[in-house]
Amino acid sequence: MTIATCLQGSKRLSSSKSIMALPCPLGLRCWLPFLFAPQVLGLEKPHILFVLVDDLGWADAGFNRAEPDPEVVTPNLNSLAAAGIHLRRHYVHSMCTPTRTSVQSGRLPVHVNTRLGDVCDDDTGIPYNMTGVAEKMRQAGYRTHFAGKWDAGMSTPRHSPHGRGYDTSLHYFSHKNDFYNQGNMQTCCESDRSIVDFWRTDRAASDVNGTDYSEFLYRNELLSIVQQHDVSLPLFLFYAPHVAHCPLQVPERYYNNFSWMSDDEDQCRQQTVKSEHPIDPSNLDLEYKCRQQHAAMVMLMDEVVGDVASALKARGMWDSTLMIFSSDNGGPVRLAENAANNWPLRGGKYSQFEGGIRAAAFVSGGVLPPQVLGTSKGGIIHIADWYGTLCSLAGIDAFDDRAAAAGLPPVDSLNVWPYLTGTSARSPRSTVPVGKSCLISENWKLITAATQPGFWQGPRFPNSSSVELQAPACSGGCLFDVEQDPTEQVNLYQERPDVVESMSSQLEELKEAFFENNDKFVKSCPENVINCACWLAHHRYGGFLGPYALLDGLADTPDKPGLAIASFSI
Repeated sequence: MTIATCLQGSKRLSSSKSIMALPCPLGLRCWLPFLFAPQVLGLEKPHILFVLVDDLGWADAGFNRAEPDPEVVTPNLNSLAAAGIHLRRHYVHSMCTPTRTSVQSGRLPVHVNTRLGDVCDDDTGIPYNMTGVAEKMRQAGYRTHFAGKWDAGMSTPRHSPHGRGYDTSLHYFSHKNDFYNQGNMQTCCESDRSIVDFWRTDRAASDVNGTDYSEFLYRNELLSIVQQHDVSLPLFLFYAPHVAHCPLQVPERYYNNFSWMSDDEDQCRQQTVKSEHPIDPSNLDLEYKCRQQHAAMVMLMDEVVGDVASALKARGMWDSTLMIFSSDNGGPVRLAENAANNWPLRGGKYSQFEGGIRAAAFVSGGVLPPQVLGTSKGGIIHIADWYGTLCSLAGIDAFDDRAAAAGLPPVDSLNVWPYLTGTSARSPRSTVPVGKSCLISENWKLITAATQPGFWQGPRFPNSSSVELQAPACSGGCLFDVEQDPTEQVNLYQERPDVVESMSSQLEELKEAFFENNDKFVKSCPENVINCACWLAHHRYGGFLGPYALLDGLADTPDKPGLAIASFSI
């Protein structure tokens, strides 16, 4: 069986001329009787383990490959997926920030944020008055904890994981940081290498900064939380690994596991500047080999995920756990950036092709009924749908009263639990407005403007002969049947004008409700300060990035390194 065959799933409506309308939004009360009755399902409130991996390509997960590949070492993920449900059409945004704001807010990216913003900007991340999924889980009695990449806003204390409902967090705010010293990267303060992007709940993470590789620090945090948790209380554990985002840094012992690899290339060094972000600081002579570094990082991430799952099993919690695993976008395939692979899907991160938005994903855990274990599902699920699904399992209303009072878009999330457990044959989601120029409706996908990258990778990518193929990228419009043709080889734009017309009209109608965060805040710095976040890093947080607006008593104060934001509570 080929990968493409595995991807196809159900063929329903593959030749249909009708386009199903967007289901009733969860924000409208019409869904509430259906959603909020977990006792009907015979479940107590389950523990939740959510793993959101950074920049993992479709082919970088062994469970997406028909045949084993020694370069893809993910035994724990493979085992967890095989014991659960493989999700073949789990959609995300093509970039990190929109996906992360989507899953935390329960909105489709087009209703919360579609930009890859800077954490120093007020309008980056989730709007101030939207309610986070962890806030909902806390209201339902959960203990909530976050570890890893946040990338959903930083401007005020409310924009932090703690402000969004997590009891504790160990995280970085931005798109990426150094894996070893947690130094800031890709922020407004990037030119100041002395500033660190690492935070613990409501203060600088000075206690562990620079003491180990980031993923090991997150593992220690997660294992400690599980070991100390009162098992009589429901646990919501959100792990967002930095892996496999650049810089491609990894401990030498993992790097050496793939020293046998050949036909590699080294162009990833353009993003992983050796003098500033060495592969492993303990051995500065390691040679840049993109696939080798990337494969080693994925192997390490798989090990950490396995350790967390094992810890839950050791505490007797796994049989009451729902685990959700997803990448935040397709793997980056630009040679200067990373070494990910989305084969056989087309494109990658930043593009609206399936390689950019169809995530490697599965669900697992003891709460899944026996009859669905070891199966796969080909219905549409968007990462925003976990908000409503988790609220349903927790027995709490997903409606966002705070956002409604502020005139913000309602929650879009649809409860996919009946679909996953087999009580419903179809996913409740039939439509995903991906962006201003892309719409998915059932088996069809319409792209109305050029999108890049648009080339196909091979089973082993990148390699020394790799080129970034500038395949036709829909500048004249594309229509694909992504159930019959998941690799987007056949453009039906000219052959099916009826579908193009119907979907184009639907997209135009949906665009009327598109929304981008437009928050603006009063900065907590002296008026003459140009960049408040960088100023506060040095004058308040002891060299660490942190919230910079709406901080009581912080403006014009003397230096108080490492001081917590004591005036804020949730």
